[in-house]
Amino acid sequence: MTVRYGVVLFDDAFRKGRVAKMRAATNGFASIEGGKARRIKSVTELESDVRWLTNFGFQDFNGNLLGRHPNLYSAGFLRIDLAQLSDEIGAGAEQLPVDAAAEALSGLFSRVMQLATSLLQVDLAKPIAAGITKTLCEFINARTVNRNVPPDEINSAMEHSFQTWNACMSKFPTDWKSVTLRRPRYLHAIDILTTPVPSERRWTYLQGQRLPSLNADRIEWCLGNELPVLANIVVRGRRGGLADLISYSSGSSLPRTWASQPELLLLSQYCDVEVLGAFVCEGGFEHQAELDSFPSLGDFSLASTSLGILAENFWVAMASPRIQKGRKFYPPRAIWYRAMDRVLMFMRAAELHRNQFKIFGYGTGSVIAYYPSGATQDMVALATELGLDVPVSKYAELRTEVRLGADE
Repeated sequence: MTVRYGVVLFDDAFRKGRVAKMRAATNGFASIEGGKARRIKSVTELESDVRWLTNFGFQDFNGNLLGRHPNLYSAGFLRIDLAQLSDEIGAGAEQLPVDAAAEALSGLFSRVMQLATSLLQVDLAKPIAAGITKTLCEFINARTVNRNVPPDEINSAMEHSFQTWNACMSKFPTDWKSVTLRRPRYLHAIDILTTPVPSERRWTYLQGQRLPSLNADRIEWCLGNELPVLANIVVRGRRGGLADLISYSSGSSLPRTWASQPELLLLSQYCDVEVLGAFVCEGGFEHQAELDSFPSLGDFSLASTSLGILAENFWVAMASPRIQKGRKFYPPRAIWYRAMDRVLMFMRAAELHRNQFKIFGYGTGSVIAYYPSGATQDMVALATELGLDVPVSKYAELRTEVRLGADE
């Protein structure tokens, strides 16, 4: 039986300004594979041969017991929240009527999943480990079984090096507007996955006594080593400059005390870094077998929004911890990939910062920035110069600003 894919937009989540504690899974529009949307009053009216992406976040999704149904997925299933995706493609509440938005989003969701099935053999019927949220990333991960169990000491070091999002400590005026700017997803995935990453085996710890005596020489030794190095470090930001933008550890769920070579290179340029010791991988850098199945549409790859979403889920899956028998393991590749992601986005965030934009945070191919009212055109121009995609919703905002300017 051919699986179909659809989107359900519940009224309570689509309308802005809703203040009720719990949104109701009743009344909304449903569309299958981009087809004409129809009105529904209950999820029981949805076809059983369709996998449905809803616009309910985690709390509302589970509060309405939708997590009990194998054919229903929360708004974050594609890793990017459905509301944010709507803004990106111009299908938000301010751009399209809800039925038209459901049609546009269901068409996109269907194309992403058809590519995931045909190019990656993703199987949504395959169960994933208990306690793991159903997301496309997790289903991509479920294709590959890795039973390697790293020693506790190296796994702990990797855990205290892992970070997905860099939150900046700066404040911004309350009347400024926010925007999420993003590198083209497919291009960013390629840049991340071409980063050489270490083997999971043969890691050796070197205490400070076995490293060069001078700290500057230790940093140079770590960065210039032909083998992968994970450094045990203490970081102190230098006054002024871009140290506030780096905000080492800010946004991490744990205090960070370790850094891979790509991140150490960045930190050493803007912060005072002391190296206390290091893990060295005698297994060297290692090709990742999953890369052989990296999805592609040939010459059309960079132009495909749906393939870009799939590629982002692909690299994030490879850059995430593994869960085995209730334990979380941090593969070295996840540390290196995430570090390279933050380095690439720091470079864009730094340019925005130099141009007087306020940076809220960056990571996973995106930067959240704040800018004053009336500066949308400046924001769009700089983002374009930096190779960042601007949400379609912001162009509607720009047109409004231009009209208001012409009326003055």
